[in-house]
Amino acid sequence: MTLGPRLAAMLLAMASVTQAVGCGHSEGKASNSTVTLGAAGEIPDSPVSKTTPADVVPVSASGTANVEAPSSKSLDEKPLVPTEVAATPTIVAADELRTFKVEGPESAIRVSFDDVDLLKVMNLDPVPVDAPERLPKWLKELDGKRIRVRGFMFPPFQDTDIRGFVLARDNQICCFGRTPKEYDLVETFLRKGVTTHYIQNRPFDVVGVFRIKSEIEKYTAMYELEDAVVIEK
Repeated sequence: MTLGPRLAAMLLAMASVTQAVGCGHSEGKASNSTVTLGAAGEIPDSPVSKTTPADVVPVSASGTANVEAPSSKSLDEKPLVPTEVAATPTIVAADELRTFKVEGPESAIRVSFDDVDLLKVMNLDPVPVDAPERLPKWLKELDGKRIRVRGFMFPPFQDTDIRGFVLARDNQICCFGRTPKEYDLVETFLRKGVTTHYIQNRPFDVVGVFRIKSEIEKYTAMYELEDAVVIEK
């Protein structure tokens, strides 16, 4: 049986879309060991959203392609570059996606102090008062998630039965060390009924619910951990 021209064209277009997009069973789903935060899921998972092919033509807000008209200029001159941008962005900025490992019995997201270092993440120095509003989306999405972070205990006022403490990035943040940045410290509040002792001069893990303060003060922690437990190893 011979297909009509219109039906044949439709079937060919459907086959092309299926081949480009895939079956969808594994795309966009986080595995049991990782979690991706940021703009994931908001932009269609297509080849254009992952790379920038050389043959992709920018499309204007009206839906028409920005194709340059033939030029009468000499071939030695550089070709004109379309200046219009797509109405809906298809390329995700590098800092808008971040994948973390999930580990431990509480399925906490493994985060390091480098991940929340605003100088490394956003080149912010000093930290402005409106820093919480300017954070990248993936960092904002950590708020309310149970995370696991490794650091040092800032010297507390007691040695035992400690209900809360400040987790510091390193053990150089103290009386005669460097002045900490707001992102170098995490105020930690232990789970109800749980206490710890002073862990001196060695790193350890803490698991807790991560919070970003809406208002921060200079030289004070801009992050918190709630419902936290200490893992000494």
